[in-house]
Amino acid sequence: MLGLFGLKVGMTEIYKGDKLIPVSVVLAGPCKVIQIKNKEKDGYYSLKLGFIQVDSSKLNKPLKGVFEKAGLNEYYKIIGEIRVNEEIAKKYKVGDVIDVDLFKAGDLIKVTGKTKGRGFSGMIKRWNASRGPMSHGSKHHRRAGSNATSRIGPTRPGKRRPGRYGDETVTIRNLEVVDVIKEKNLLLIKGSVPGANNSLLKIIKLSN
Repeated sequence: MLGLFGLKVGMTEIYKGDKLIPVSVVLAGPCKVIQIKNKEKDGYYSLKLGFIQVDSSKLNKPLKGVFEKAGLNEYYKIIGEIRVNEEIAKKYKVGDVIDVDLFKAGDLIKVTGKTKGRGFSGMIKRWNASRGPMSHGSKHHRRAGSNATSRIGPTRPGKRRPGRYGDETVTIRNLEVVDVIKEKNLLLIKGSVPGANNSLLKIIKLSN
């Protein structure tokens, strides 16, 4: 399954005939192949891609070395891998570009990204818990309530309590590509995708 990296631009709505469709707008690629991993040397097949071109002065020496080793005179801010099979790996060589031409309207994809980080949150926001009485003196308006256990000590693992909310890697499968705007490297994807605007996404094509 081949794919690329992109940035979430935001959401909007478009019409298809008489239907109003909510879509996520994603800046998808272009990504440059900077390394091809194979099973004999690395134990698996993958394409290492560079995304968002930057000046070399913005990178440290280890990152510069990745591009110099590949024999490229272009530098990229984001480096990531896309796992592929042997057939796809042999189709590409270092320096090739993967862009939105990979997709067409109607394709099914899976999108991986990090959800919005909301910091330390209480029970109501994090788990949609009910509040306590709001009358004067109850002292239990938005508190977590009982642990529902007689065990003395820390809270049991998996118990729903206040804590860090969001900033988790999430994958949504079987999203549909509604349209491709090639001249602007944009994908219009039906529904929502993980993350805030300008967050990094990995987009993998599922259908042929």
